[in-house]
Formats: sequence, structure tokens, C-alpha cells
Amino acid sequence: MCTSFYRPIRLRQIFLAVSLLGIFISGSFRQVLAQHPGTQADKQRYFSLMLLNISQEKDFELDVIRQAAAAGMNSVLLTVHWDRVYKDSPTGPGDWYRYDSEIKLATELGLKVAIRIMVGRNNAFLKGFWTDAESMKDYRQYPLREGYQSTSFSYLHQPSVNLAADFVKQVTERYKYLQTQNNLLFISTVATPTQEAGYHMFSIPPNGEYKDLYLTIFDYSTLYKQGFVTWLRGKYKKLVRLNLLWGSDYKTFDEILPPVTPWDVKESFFGRRGKDWYIYRHLAFKQFNDRMIQAVREVDNSISYVAEFGAVIDNISAVRATLAFRDLCEKADGIKIHDSEQYDHRWTMDVIRSNSRPDQMVMNEVFYADYLPHSEFYEQIDECFESGAKMVVFVLSTTGHVAAVREVIRNSAAKWLNKPLEPIVATDTVSYLLSRVIDKTVNDVGAFDTWKRLARGGSTPRPVYVHLEEDILTDEYWKAAANMPPYILNPIPMQIIAVNRAFTFRLPTDTFADRDGSIMRVEVPSLPSWLRYENGVLTGTPTVLGDSRLLVRGIDDEGAVTEAYLTIRVDTRENANKPPTVRKNLANVVTAVNESFLFTLPGDLFVDDDGTVSRIEASELPPWLTFQNGQFKGFPTKAADYRVALKAYDDLNAFVEIYFTIQVVEPRFLNNAPYVQNTIPVKFTKVNEPFKYTLPTNIFGDGDGYIALITAQNLPTWLTFSLNEFSGIPPQVGEYRIIVRAYDNVGGYVDTPFILNVEIPRLTFDLLRSGRAIDRQLIRTLKEADTLRAGSMPPLLNIYAYGNFEFDRVDFSLSGPYRHNATSRKFPHALFDDESGFAPYIGSYTLLAKAYKMDSLVLINSLRFSIAPGDSIQTATSLDEWQSYPNPFENVFNIQLPESQPSAAYSFSLVNTSGQRISVPAKWVSFYNSIAQIDLSGLSIGAGIYFVRVESNGEYVRLFRVMKK
Repeated sequence: MCTSFYRPIRLRQIFLAVSLLGIFISGSFRQVLAQHPGTQADKQRYFSLMLLNISQEKDFELDVIRQAAAAGMNSVLLTVHWDRVYKDSPTGPGDWYRYDSEIKLATELGLKVAIRIMVGRNNAFLKGFWTDAESMKDYRQYPLREGYQSTSFSYLHQPSVNLAADFVKQVTERYKYLQTQNNLLFISTVATPTQEAGYHMFSIPPNGEYKDLYLTIFDYSTLYKQGFVTWLRGKYKKLVRLNLLWGSDYKTFDEILPPVTPWDVKESFFGRRGKDWYIYRHLAFKQFNDRMIQAVREVDNSISYVAEFGAVIDNISAVRATLAFRDLCEKADGIKIHDSEQYDHRWTMDVIRSNSRPDQMVMNEVFYADYLPHSEFYEQIDECFESGAKMVVFVLSTTGHVAAVREVIRNSAAKWLNKPLEPIVATDTVSYLLSRVIDKTVNDVGAFDTWKRLARGGSTPRPVYVHLEEDILTDEYWKAAANMPPYILNPIPMQIIAVNRAFTFRLPTDTFADRDGSIMRVEVPSLPSWLRYENGVLTGTPTVLGDSRLLVRGIDDEGAVTEAYLTIRVDTRENANKPPTVRKNLANVVTAVNESFLFTLPGDLFVDDDGTVSRIEASELPPWLTFQNGQFKGFPTKAADYRVALKAYDDLNAFVEIYFTIQVVEPRFLNNAPYVQNTIPVKFTKVNEPFKYTLPTNIFGDGDGYIALITAQNLPTWLTFSLNEFSGIPPQVGEYRIIVRAYDNVGGYVDTPFILNVEIPRLTFDLLRSGRAIDRQLIRTLKEADTLRAGSMPPLLNIYAYGNFEFDRVDFSLSGPYRHNATSRKFPHALFDDESGFAPYIGSYTLLAKAYKMDSLVLINSLRFSIAPGDSIQTATSLDEWQSYPNPFENVFNIQLPESQPSAAYSFSLVNTSGQRISVPAKWVSFYNSIAQIDLSGLSIGAGIYFVRVESNGEYVRLFRVMKK
């Protein structure tokens, strides 16, 4: 399996700066498609020279054409640049010399001609055409700018579209004589800096250089942002419906913006919100593409038009908006893709051929690179022609390029140009959904692997039909945005009343609910003669014993209706028996047509508070379905929705009535519920400070669709969840257990918990044996005023800090007999980040730790502990009087003082071997019980032997020797 990557294709001479994208994604598809050529002329194959026409030198490409023709090519595809013909004004005068000369030479040499019209322009030549405000823009609001300073107008800026269409008509009008002479193969239109149809993928910031190129999405111009909102209004009608399907909480349509995910641009198309954005960009591009086709047709309807895309199945095709290429090519006469040597060419050809009409041509492009061996070129050319390509073009920009591959051209032309194009017939089929490859990749959904097994599993490669189902472009996708009828929230309880006594019953207001609107009224249309209904209340006096089953209708604000039933039992006397109740509502059950169906009711579906549930009956069953002992069985033969009624009776024959739906679908629409693929980490936040957390995109997965909506339940009042982001300000400490639910594209769902702890930030400190990772051992978690025994300690110690919050950085400061400062930027945060540590010198220590997040100080924690002499058995509390430690020392040493005299009475001085005496300032001496801790880091003294002189009230007390490291 190949991995996705971006690779600039290296070219010599004039093409050195052009950057083309190649992102390969393994995938898989399959089926059959015949080319169905009509006449002998239709069966002709074309091996073509592709001229990008970006050189500045006059007549530069003419020799390239001559050499390509001499090598055996039978056609040329040349690019006509709008900004070369009309540099300063759309009205001219136009400079057509280059293209007239190339076409004249090509036809004189017997070559057929295809014309690519480039309607993007150089930034230097926009005056009179469009401005930055009308350019394509990315999420940073930077206008598109790429290699050679190329840019393009927004596809929704109609004046620019009209200007471009006018230029396309001019080109067509100028060269339509080629069609009359049977020398014109097709015309295409491209707009991106890489001469492709679609949206570009890269941009350079204003005043930036090529090295600053970044991956991005177009178009976030004002026209697209405003148009997106208007389009959403028309599709969803109600904001509540959009919020429900998007998982958002917008207050007005006007505050909606297209999704932006700078960390991974493809995530902009995730979920229902992202799919809507993908569809809108697709429709805007399709509208532009169709307008360019129309411009050619208006000149000569017999001229063929081909759509040229960079790629249609790789990871970045979602950014290009070319994944749904079949719909884009609806009015075109063919499709051409720009393949890369890393792709499996049979695979890409099977994809485009399988999803083209029999009357459409399919084509591919070979891109010259001097680092590729000839075998790569042969392989692509052969596999494309073998897989049904009408034309294969070779991008060759210089005579040197042609010379380098002259042998490839001659051999390939000799091999293929005399072989008529024949129908390609495949017997195996692979399919994939547009929605799934937007969220994932073709490889992730298994299409390429299946295709590879079928196409390349034998000794000889075989064609496979690869079916693309453009599911999000169908009416089915918008059913979810249609008005949802009300649903029965709480079944109406059975009423048992006495005969000949006045009866009054107010229908519960929560009988019906509406997900995307409100309940406007409740009707009870058919009543027995003794009963009347007004303002939600039933009143009357029954005179006849028996049951009356009343139809109750809930009607929402758009007129949709849901029906429930209320049963009134007239008995001889008052009856205190309460009918059963429903503990949980049944969700819809989905099964496949022509497959056995089995469904068992949950055992706790019904309960009876004053008796027992004696039996359950099912009614309104379709002929294929049976119900017995709480279990449904059947074999559905027709796809449809079936509403089933259930009655649960108690031991006194009172009942409650509910309904659920069995959906019978075609097997390919049978849905497996989504699943939890990663747990949500426990999060911590502080009281009275803003909390924000974006749910990771990899929490949920779906094997046969995509995650369309994520909701959160059990939210505290201070917390909101919108567009997969939690936010709020917690008012108090506590633990919150939130249920996060993910729905797939057909309504299946799965839950997972999210635990949020609101706490006061704190750090804990673990004392460890230092050394290699394998040797590290936890000694204990340190607590304030802990006393450790030196004899029980390992040779080196380290301290790790752990917090109840995530930190980017922890600054440590250890003071005492050993001093050390450190900064840790990775978890776990350690005082020493390598195998070093500090020796367990006896004395008192203070550890100070400062924790930061995004360079903001979150908390400061300090801890005091001491290391005493002895071990777990020998627990002496002190050393011998006047003993110093550590010895040798680095900057700090300790002296065990006698307890008979107050510590403050002592003063200290340092004497070197030359007899020089240096007083130790009192501020450098700290006393801890009977220990004097002397810090000499303020003295610039070298290593060696020194004498410490101790005085008390100015009188000599002691002299002892220490060693400085």
C-alpha cells in the first residue's frame, strides 16, 4: 500500500519552478465499460505532445512540435493562455501569434490538435479583469497565488466568469476551422496554476516566497461565504433543523461560516456540516464548468469538450472538488486526468472509464521528469492504452525532453497508434461511496485492495468495473433535511372509568414531540356520542360498558402528522388499577430485503407498578411477519417501512399501546451502527475559568457510512456543545459524566462517556531511582515535610511532577544540600530528563515547580522534605556533632551542630590553603533545627581543600576541613 504524499515534480529549464501535487492513496473499485466507438475514425488512438506553453521565448515550442512529430506522435495538445493573448485589456489587441504558429505547424505536419484554454492569469495582469476582492481566497483571506504568480477569479464572480467565457468563445471561434478540417480533437478549459479544472490546493502568502507554500482550501471569498448561507437557507428552511443535523447551536443563519480546519484541511469536509460545504463547492464549480462547455457549444455544437482534472481518487481530490467527477462531466464529451508515476495506472483508468458514459472519451497524461527511467513511461503509456484510453499525452516542454524520450515515443507510437480502440469488458465489480472517500480515502474503505486482488491477482491483469456512487449528490441525502413528523414521546395511558359518572381527562402536553419544530395542535377526530374534545380536554358521561379506542393526532408547524391511540375502558365501578407503562421507547429496527429477520423485544420494555405484565400482543403486522413469545420473525421480500403496534396487558387486562417501525431496505443500504474506536481522555479544568475542548475526530468510526452528527447528553447547565466543541465556565468543583453520542448517515448511533473533572490545579511529586528507563523505580510520592532515610536511598534520585491538568512546560528549582534548576517540556515532566540525578545528601530541601500552558503560568507548587541519616532500621536523627556533609561538596554543604547552644550564635568563615580568610555572610547560612546549611555559590572559588572556621560570639569554636568539587 502506498501512502499519501505531496511531491513537487522536478523539471529542467523553463519548467523548474512549477509545482504539481501528487498524493497517492491506495483504493479500490470495479465494473465493465465499453467504449462503444461508432465509426472507424472513432477507434483511432492518439499519442499526443502536451505543450504547457509557459516559455517566454518566441517560437520556442515549434522545434518541440517538429521533433515530437518526427518521433511518431500523431497529435498535439497545446495550452492557450488568456494573459498571453490579452495582457492589459480584455478587448485587445490580442496577441495570437504563438498559438496560430503552433497550430499551423502541427497541421502541416499531419498532427491533430487539441486546445486547452487557461483562464487563470498572472497577478501582474489583472487590471481590467478582476481585483483581489474578486479572486479565489483561502481561509486566511489570502488571494490565490502560486508558481509563476498565477491566480484565478472566484467561480461565483459572474462578471469574471462572463469574461472568461467570452475568451473561450473567442478561442473556439478562431480555431473552429480545425473542426471543419477534421483536425480538432477537443477543447478544454482550466483555471488553476497547475493547469487543471477544479480548485487549487496550495497558495503562497502575500509577499511570501515559494518556500512559504502551504496546503489550503479555496474558495472562502465573500461570495462563497454569503452564497453558502443562502444555499443552506433554501435547503434546511429552518435553523433548528440545521442545528440538529450539524450538532450546532447557531442563533441565526447569518452567523454561519464555512468550516475551516487549518490543522488538516480535509477535515473541513467531515460530518454533515463538511458534506454540505463539499456539495456547495462542487455545485459552484460545476456551474462554472458547465458555463465553459456552453461557451464552446455556442460557437460550434459539434466540437468535443473534455474536462481535465488533476486527479479524481487521491486524498487531495476532496480539496480539488473532483471526487464527484461523473457529475462534473455530465455535459462533457470526455474526461482527462493528470496521472503520476506513483499511481497504479490500471486502477485510475478503471475508475474514470467505469464512471464515464459509452460516448465519452477517457484520457491520461504522462509527465516528463529527468529522474525517471524509461520503464516508468512505458508502463504508464501501455497500461493507459490497454485500459481504454482514447488519448495519452506526454508533457514535454523542451527539445531536450523530446530527445531524452525519443525511443519511448517511437516504440509506443508504433505499438499503439495502428491498434483500433476496442470496447473494454470487465466481469468483476467494485464500488465505493463518495461520502466515505471524502471522510477517509479510497484505500481506507477497501476499494483499492479489492480491485487489486481482482485486477492483478492472476498472471494477466484484468479490467474491473469500479462503480462510484455519488450518494451525497442525490435526493436521498436531503431527506434528512426534510420536515420530520412528530413522534410519540409518551404513550397516552389507558383510562379506566365508571359508567354513568362524569369523566374529564386532559391529554398530556408531552404526548407528542417534534425534533425540528413544534407541536401546533392535537386532534381527536372521531369520538363516541357521549364524549367531546375541546382545548386539549376530553369530557363526557359514559352510559355504555366497554372499550373506546380513540385516534389522537399530533400535528407539527409544517403540517406533518403522527397518530397515537387512547383507549377508554368504561367499567361498572371505579377501578384503581393502573395500566402498564413503557420504560423505554423502541428505536426503529432495520433489516434487509430477502433476508431472514429476527428481533426480540427487550425484557424490560414494559413495567406494571401495581401488578405484572401478563402478555404482549403485536398488531398491524405485514403478511411476512409473525410475533410469538416476545419475538418477531419473518422474511421480507419488499423494501418498505412497516409500523407495528404493541400492546402490553397487566393481570387485570389493562394495557398500554406503543408503536415502532421496521425498515426493510436493500442489502446495500443495511446499516451497521457506528462504533467507538478511541476513548475520550479524562479532562480537567479549573473553577471559574473558561474551558474549551474540541472532540478529536478519531473517537468514532463507521464501517459502512460516515459519522454525520455528534451530540452530547447530560450536560451541566454551564457547559455547551457545538460543532464538536465543548465550552463553558464551571462555577464549582465537581466531576461530570457526559454521554457523547455519534450518529451515522442513516441514523445508527453509539455512545461513549466523557468525564470532565472541575478541580483546583495541583501537582504531585514522585521520587524515583534515577538511571536508564529500565532501572527507574518509584520510591514514594513525596508529601510536605517528609523525612527520608539516606541509608535506604539509591545512589541517584530524580523527581517527576504530575498534574491533574495538561501542561506544556514545568520549571523546577531544587534548593538544599544539592541545587538544580531545570525546564521540562515533555511528559512526564522530570527534574532530570536523562539518566542523571542527585545524590541523597543529608539535609533539608525545597522543591519549587511552576507549570505553564501555552506560556501562561497555571500554578506554582512547592514542597519541603528532608533526608536524614540512618536507614529503615537505624533511625538516628542526627550525625555526630560538627560533621560536615556532603564532602566533597559542589556549592552547598551542611554542618551538624551541637544542640547545647542556639544555632544563631554561630558565625562561619572559609580559609584557603594560602591562609586567606573569607567571612561567610549570614545571609548565606540557613539553620534547620541543629543543621547549618552553608551556600557558597556566591563565592567564585575553585576546586580544592578549604578549612571552615566556626566561631561563637566572636570566640573560636571549631576548625574542620572540606573539599570543593
